[in-house]
Amino acid sequence: MSCSTSSSSSSLSSMRRAARSVSSLSSGGRKSSSRFVQRTTETTTTTTTRFIGKAGGGAASRRGSATVMMNAAMSTVIPAEVSEFIEPAAIEMAKRVEVIEVPVEGREKSVMTSLVQSKNKEVSGEYHPFVLLHGFDSSCLEYRRLFPKLEENGAEAYALDLLGWGFTDGLDGGVGDYSPEAKCAHLYAWWKQNVNRPIVLAGASLGGAAAIEFASRYPEAVARLVLIDAQGFIDGIGPMGMLPTPIAKAGVDILRTRWLRSGANKMAYFDQKYATDDAQNVGRLHTLLPQWNDATLSFMRSGGFRVVEKIPKLKTKTMVLWGRGDKILEPENAERFEREIEDCELVWVEESGHVPHLEQPDFTCAQLLRFGKK
Repeated sequence: MSCSTSSSSSSLSSMRRAARSVSSLSSGGRKSSSRFVQRTTETTTTTTTRFIGKAGGGAASRRGSATVMMNAAMSTVIPAEVSEFIEPAAIEMAKRVEVIEVPVEGREKSVMTSLVQSKNKEVSGEYHPFVLLHGFDSSCLEYRRLFPKLEENGAEAYALDLLGWGFTDGLDGGVGDYSPEAKCAHLYAWWKQNVNRPIVLAGASLGGAAAIEFASRYPEAVARLVLIDAQGFIDGIGPMGMLPTPIAKAGVDILRTRWLRSGANKMAYFDQKYATDDAQNVGRLHTLLPQWNDATLSFMRSGGFRVVEKIPKLKTKTMVLWGRGDKILEPENAERFEREIEDCELVWVEESGHVPHLEQPDFTCAQLLRFGKK
């Protein structure tokens, strides 16, 4: 989950607590109303125009509104609440979100893939391309402070929204396959279509588990692996995936509540000055999309990432970046990664909690550039 950010283990713990208590809730979840901004594309590359509509309350009307907009442009919606952002880095990152059509084998429709990408695409550059994966229930906006620094240093970089999260849309209303396997297949299809060279794959929190899964499945695509306060030694998502659908959907809806996001925010940061209402708005923006609940539920139903047994088998050169003050995943996890991965270095990030890419972006950038040299 994104607090502003990716406090995935915190959110999964909250989901497990919700699984024990949400059975007392009525089905159907809470109603909401939201305006959506849609950046559309006439080709299969970058977004060029906007469509503004209004969605009514409830899941059915939200899906209906989305269907109208999808038929008009076959693209991804960005909630108009983006206009509430205060942090300049978040505003600038949101302005640069693009949507690319990616055909994925086994899916009936292409995946409208949202990302922010650098202007530099020099194949002969100094660094391998960097691909940044956000955490559980987060978005590419999570890298709003790190991404520009990589770009300023001449690196080719991509902050990508995983299938089912962020602003990426599978064009199936969220009711299709959003399992770990589907997420990796989508990532591979995007990589093959748009990069097709070995990358530095960096994953934060649950994005680290996604990076491990991807590197295990497609080792030829990954030159270097970076695990940022990564989840790796917690398999699955607990009892949430076994609940009846109406109850599970109500439980998923809890993930977008401000009280849960506020608590996750505070846990994620070492320096509480970052745990602002604005950070919360950035972190929950994608949860206002009509397909968000069903896509998240599909992932939960799949059982989630299970990479514990794959970690010792990794052959990819790996760097573990870990916030010394992480209150969500204990430092012992970092040391265990270092022990179990054959070619691994551990770098501690001082004065940082669970999200060093947000709290210490300069240091994080310097380490990535050092590690990502060809």
